Amino acid sequence: METHIDAYVRQADGNCIKVMLFNGRSRASLQALGFTAGDENTLTLPVPDDAAKAAVFLRLRDLGVAFSAGREWCPADVFEHLRDRGALEGPYLRVAWRTLQQFTVTTA
Repeated sequence: METHIDAYVRQADGNCIKVMLFNGRSRASLQALGFTAGDENTLTLPVPDDAAKAAVFLRLRDLGVAFSAGREWCPADVFEHLRDRGALEGPYLRVAWRTLQQFTVTTA
């Protein structure tokens, strides 16, 4: 079963969270959290520390935003690191890319 997503966290390894939009359905909700437009399909939010990042991750998860899996400290890895440290809890949507156009969404 494939899960539909409207947006995913594409970067979260520093003091900035970047969310990529597939469509405009999540834009208003993300902007209400403080995200601002980067380029056409990316919204950005600076975060001062891991506690703030964990709080934003929980809100993103609750909005149905997925976290990208991949190499070298990907957003899914950051989510799991924060969860392991007790900064947040619960499952999240993990998106893994097969090709540029194909991906799989699972609950992690």
